[in-house]
Formats: sequence, structure tokens, C-alpha cells
Amino acid sequence: MNAITLRKQGNSVGLTLPSETRIRLGLEVGQELTLIELADGIKLVKRNLKLERQMQLARQLLQDEADTLQELAHR
Repeated sequence: MNAITLRKQGNSVGLTLPSETRIRLGLEVGQELTLIELADGIKLVKRNLKLERQMQLARQLLQDEADTLQELAHR
């Protein structure tokens, strides 16, 4: 397990990943990650743009068809 240090970067705080970790995980400079807050810490995961787009379309469909779905739920 590698220890990392948080550093001040402007008004934010940044962390530096060891290069071996970055390479092993296939992370690139500038790549966006998703931060998930857990009860005992945080988890960083690679963003899945295809999945995010599918979820966005599904939310839009559910919103657009809310009345129809509500009617079906009452049958």
C-alpha cells in the first residue's frame, strides 16, 4: 500500500498518484474521475462516458413518460 500526501493547489487540495499506480490503472493526465464518498473514506473511479450517456437518456425517458408510467402502476 502506498501512502500519498494531499497538497494545496490554489483554493483546492490535490493528491499525487505514484507513477506505477497511474500506469497500472491506465490513468492519463487530464482524465476525469468520479469521486464517491463512503462512510470510511473515498473511492475514485474512472468515468464511463458511455454509461453516463445511457443513464442520462434513461432519466429523460422516465421524466418524459412519468404520466404514462404512473398510470400503468395504478393498473
